[in-house]
Amino acid sequence: MPGLINKETRCALPLSVSDITCCVRGYTLALTASMTYENIEDHAIEGIFIYPLEEHSIVVGFEAMICSQIITLQIKGKAKLDDCYQDSCHSTNGALQSGTVTGNILMDEDFERTVLVVNLGIIPPMETVHILVSTSSELTTLPSGGIKVSSPPVCTPRVQRTINEEQGLSPNFSRTRDRPTCASSPHDQNSNASLWLASLLEDEAINSMDYEFNFQLEIRAPYLLAGVESRSHAIRADADPLARSATSVVITLADKYTYDCPVEILIYPSGMSTT
Repeated sequence: MPGLINKETRCALPLSVSDITCCVRGYTLALTASMTYENIEDHAIEGIFIYPLEEHSIVVGFEAMICSQIITLQIKGKAKLDDCYQDSCHSTNGALQSGTVTGNILMDEDFERTVLVVNLGIIPPMETVHILVSTSSELTTLPSGGIKVSSPPVCTPRVQRTINEEQGLSPNFSRTRDRPTCASSPHDQNSNASLWLASLLEDEAINSMDYEFNFQLEIRAPYLLAGVESRSHAIRADADPLARSATSVVITLADKYTYDCPVEILIYPSGMSTT
């Protein structure tokens, strides 16, 4: 259950807007994720942003905005998951942070994964938080010869429906309608923070309400494209009608996002099978 977390209750703040813009050049993926979260509580909270990184990925940019305060990130470096509480999860003593904060790329050695953890400080009641994360990734070739691009799960959480909504009723947005999903009970506040973070990374990303979602992938390949497909969602591929070869296309979703799973795009260079 990554995303923006209330440090005290260990509950996820609801995501209201998710915008993913990415570009593939050869076998390199540049991805920028813009996320908007809402503090629906009637009191201030301390927020910790947790963003798991894909294999062969690095963070190249981070920015958050709270109450017109711009927060940028200075990555301290890689640290073990056990060290997160002293560094990334340190208390801000009730102060709203601004300027540059320190973040860690934490390593979970048990599962050979990395995660960006940033303490954003105090978030006032009923306030909106805007977060921008840019990453660069090295893409690997699948056995079929294709290249897979996936949206980060933190940007495409599954929406947790109420019984009425599952029966077909239209959900209406309300800041107080749903309670956020929590990773653990408030009675567990004295439990080991690193164990909590490790267990949180195992939980599926869940959102308590529908959110606005936009996805755009630009493919600028040094090779000819044999095809592009998605087995998760219907997609639309647009190319320059005057181009001499299909080496550059823009992929978007053909239908409204259904909040059921991350977006997966398969790219096939010329000469590779699409089956």
